[in-house]
Amino acid sequence: MQSLDALFSIFSSTLLPVLLLALAGYLLAAFAPLDTRTIGRVLFYLATPALVFRSLYTMTVDWLALQHMAFVSVGVLVITALLGWAVTASSPRAERSGLTLASAVGNTGNMGIPINLFAFGEAGAALAAIYYAITSFLTNTLGVVIASAGRSSLGAAVVRGLQAPMLYAATLGLLLNRTGIEAPINLYRAIDLLAGASIPLMLVLLGAQLRATRIRRGHWIIWRSMMVRLVASPLVALLLCWLLGIGGVERQVLVLQSAMPTAVITTVLATEFDAAPALVAAAVFFSTLASVVTLSVAIFALG
Repeated sequence: MQSLDALFSIFSSTLLPVLLLALAGYLLAAFAPLDTRTIGRVLFYLATPALVFRSLYTMTVDWLALQHMAFVSVGVLVITALLGWAVTASSPRAERSGLTLASAVGNTGNMGIPINLFAFGEAGAALAAIYYAITSFLTNTLGVVIASAGRSSLGAAVVRGLQAPMLYAATLGLLLNRTGIEAPINLYRAIDLLAGASIPLMLVLLGAQLRATRIRRGHWIIWRSMMVRLVASPLVALLLCWLLGIGGVERQVLVLQSAMPTAVITTVLATEFDAAPALVAAAVFFSTLASVVTLSVAIFALG
C-alpha cells in the first residue's frame, strides 16, 4: 500500500504537470489549427539551443560526468537499435527499419528534460539537456541511416547531424564555462528568456503532435519495440552505469532519460524514408501512454 501511495505521489508531482501541458497542446490542436512544423522549428533552432547553452554555461562542469553521459547515451542507442532490429526479424525490411528507429530513439527532449527537472531539480534538467544534445546529433545521423535502411550514406547523415544547432550551443556553453568568459549580460538575458520558453513549448508541441498521429488497426507488432524502448533501454543504461561506477543524480538522469517513450521525430524520419511511418506513429502514441506507468516505476526505483 505504501508503494502504491509513493507511486501516486511520484505521478502527481512529476508526471502530471508534464501530461497536463501536453494535454493542453492536444486540446488546443483539436479546436484551433496549429502549425506544428513552425513550432518545432522555433524549438529546434532557437529555444532548445538556448536551454542547452544556459544549462552548460551555468552548471559546474564535471568532465568525467560529461564523458559518462556521452558513453552511456551512445551505448544505449546502439544496443537498443540492435535489439530492435533483432526482435523484428520476421518483419519486412521497411517495417524493421521503422521499428528499430522507434526502439532506439527516446523522447529525451519534449518529455525527458521537464520530467528530469521535476524529478531531480535544476541539476537533473541540466544533465538531461546534455543527454538530449548528444542524442539529437545521434538521431540526425545514425537515425537517418536506420530509417533509410542503408539507402542514405553515413557521410550524408553526418552532414545532416552537423546542422543541429544544439551541438554548437553545447560547444559554446562548455567553452565559456571552461574559460570563465562571461557572456554579455544583455545577450544572456535574451538567451535566458528563450530557454525559459523551451520546456512549456516542448510539451504543448508534444500534445499537438500526438493529436495529429493517425492510428490504424493491425499494429500489435509495436509491442516488441515498446518493450525495448520502455523496459530494455533503462536496464541497459543501468548496466552501463554499474560497469562505469556511475552513481547519484548522474545515474538517475541517465537511466530516466533512457526510459523515455519513442520520440516524435521518429515519425518524421520514417515518413521521409518510407520506413513504415504508420507503425512508427503508433509506437510513439502507445509508448507515450504506457510510459505514464513505466516512468513512475522508474522514478520510484531510482529513489
